[in-house]
Amino acid sequence: MKRPLLFGLALASLGSIGLALQSREAWAQSTEATLSAPPTAVDTTTYSTGPSMEMVGSGIGTFALSYLPAVVVGATSGLDADRTLFVPLAGPWLDLTQRPRCGPIVSCNTEDTAKVLLVTDGVFQAIGAISIVGGLLTTTRETRTVRAADMRPTLRISPASVGGKGYGLMALGSF
Repeated sequence: MKRPLLFGLALASLGSIGLALQSREAWAQSTEATLSAPPTAVDTTTYSTGPSMEMVGSGIGTFALSYLPAVVVGATSGLDADRTLFVPLAGPWLDLTQRPRCGPIVSCNTEDTAKVLLVTDGVFQAIGAISIVGGLLTTTRETRTVRAADMRPTLRISPASVGGKGYGLMALGSF
């Protein structure tokens, strides 16, 4: 009678050792189950934001840098034709038509230089004015991309230590 009892105890202890080894293998593998979520949704919106302020700003800068020197010359010059430089856009062209001819009183080099500067000033005033008007007529478009948060429930299961010596499962999720 002792033999079957001893044999049964040996089989039971071997079975429990096998279960213990099997549970340690599961811990080493650290299996993890995750419910996969679909990719987040992307919402792209394009809308008009009004006039192109960059273009308007550059036009104002160009016009100011060409008109202010013309006003200074018109205020300080002794020549009557230079008084037309106070008129924006048309002033340089009016002054160009009223310039005196070169001769014994006025040197040709000086007058040619003045004419080149008047044409340059008139061109830059026109570029500035066209940029301002073009910027006001041009609308800018802005595109915004918004990623919507994925709100589907998720579940993650992984092995965990329970107490000081035991092992178990841990479940984490969002609902």
